[in-house]
Amino acid sequence: MKDMQHYIPWLKHWLVVAHDWFIGHVVSKDSLLQIVIIVAAIFFARLLARHSTEWLTSRLKKHEPRYILHLHESYREIFFLVFLITLLWFAAIGVQGAKLPFYILRTAASLATAWGIIRMTSNVIKSVFWSRIFAVTLWCLAALNIVGELDRVTKIMGKTAVTVGNFRLSLLLVVKSLFAFSILFWTIKLVSTLLERIFQKADGLTPSQRVLFFKLSNIFLYAVGIVIGMDIVGIDVTTLTMFSGALGIGIGFGLQKVFSNLMSGIILLLDKSIKPGDVISVGDTFGWVNSLGARHVSVLTRDGKEHLIPNENLITQTVENWSYTDKKIRIRIPVGVSYAADMKLVRELLLQAVTEHIRILEDPQPACYITGFGDSSVNHLLLAWINDPADGVANVTSDIYYRIWDLFKEHHIEIPFPQRDVHMKLDEGSRLNQLVSELLEQRKAETAH
Repeated sequence: MKDMQHYIPWLKHWLVVAHDWFIGHVVSKDSLLQIVIIVAAIFFARLLARHSTEWLTSRLKKHEPRYILHLHESYREIFFLVFLITLLWFAAIGVQGAKLPFYILRTAASLATAWGIIRMTSNVIKSVFWSRIFAVTLWCLAALNIVGELDRVTKIMGKTAVTVGNFRLSLLLVVKSLFAFSILFWTIKLVSTLLERIFQKADGLTPSQRVLFFKLSNIFLYAVGIVIGMDIVGIDVTTLTMFSGALGIGIGFGLQKVFSNLMSGIILLLDKSIKPGDVISVGDTFGWVNSLGARHVSVLTRDGKEHLIPNENLITQTVENWSYTDKKIRIRIPVGVSYAADMKLVRELLLQAVTEHIRILEDPQPACYITGFGDSSVNHLLLAWINDPADGVANVTSDIYYRIWDLFKEHHIEIPFPQRDVHMKLDEGSRLNQLVSELLEQRKAETAH
């Protein structure tokens, strides 16, 4: 009880201070005016956001847009944030111009601005982890700025540093570098996406030229981004010369394959030996080129598997490009028939089966040849041409085989298969010979009775 009596005067003092502050700052006319302005700004922002959303939705129904930024927020929330931030800052400027206190309005406008920036930027980032990191960082910066402690924290971070030779690495420099390079690379990615769409729509460029120009523009963008980022954070490029020797050795050994694949990809684009849409065969992989990357080529097979083949392999290994200069390819279909068949009729039926297929070209014309006389069949070879190997080759061969089967069944032409006659020679003294003799004698005895 004595302890409680000791604290009662102290509690009364702080209650009086809090009461006076509330009366002086919150219930005052200036504070109430600012609160009313904030509530009105929220009301009008929601009203304008609703009408703007309805207008934008009606416009988008007529023209389907193609976004570079994929925002995860609704249109209404985006409009609400934009209108709220605009109204609050205009109100703060107006109240300040009228020589009235505007601390509450400025704080609300700063919080709304921080909220809008965080919601917009963090939701553009696809990764949930990096989106949360970015949001927390922005909230911390906004909170420090609002309470007026941002300059103090910045100075403390600037003093926390490590000196290596003439290079001074501070905590502030690290944070600024991470933030600046993150924004720069994110911006470069957006510009790269826009350039990719522009190159894809360029009718005067071949597919390989589109990929080549896109890669070169990416290299240029990232190089410029690195230089700009170092200039923003205040890093002198000349201070990094001391690391050039070790960096060169690391690149020469650790990144040898990476640079080899990068240069191989550029060579493939320059000589146009492989381009998107080509049908190629590399080792056991057969399919069409889906895309050309900086490190690998994506080859999509008929069974849906996507093989990522390093660019270096396409330079050093033998590659079959079925559509390098011409998409026409010849398919070979071997067929064997019985010796008793009419060979002229067989030839007519084989040519009929292949010419009926919709994907077989009329020029060059299909051909049929006898390739030899086998042990049990007369061997024929049916040759035909197609110009769309990307749609598959095995399916064409299968369809023709099915049609040959039906035609041969209809005209009673036999497709022979190997047959073997087995002759067993038994010795007189063998056990099997004795058993056969006993069975024959037993059979004769049964017949005599």
